[in-house]
Amino acid sequence: MALYIPPARRRRRLIAAVAAALLVGLLGGAVIGRSTAPTVDDRVAAVRSDARAAAAGLRVIALHDEAGALSNQEPGDGGADVTLRQTRAALQEAFDRAPWLGGAQRAKLLSDLDKLGAIADKTSKEFGTAADALATEIETTFAPS
Repeated sequence: MALYIPPARRRRRLIAAVAAALLVGLLGGAVIGRSTAPTVDDRVAAVRSDARAAAAGLRVIALHDEAGALSNQEPGDGGADVTLRQTRAALQEAFDRAPWLGGAQRAKLLSDLDKLGAIADKTSKEFGTAADALATEIETTFAPS
């Protein structure tokens, strides 16, 4: 039995083995990549969840108003202002990640947020009611159609 393998045959076998390994690696990588990548539904659900979290901050303001907790604060207290800034940042990020929503919807929500922030007495019932209404509007805008 001969142990000698001609160099041309050895080279062909090596090239075939490398090509097969490359093909298996590419196919395996593609399958693993596709199975672990977030789907469109996952990304949409994440945006909606973030929007609900932004609305939840406004609902906290409304709940504090109903409980009378805001009436104990000084008129210049910044708790509501902090919540409004956080809500604005969360909304802008959510809109950036939500291409299915148009510019008109973005402008309306941010305008309504500005109107809420313009209310002078952030301890009033009017402010709490407006915060709750804006929270509902945010949830409705980002909710599934």
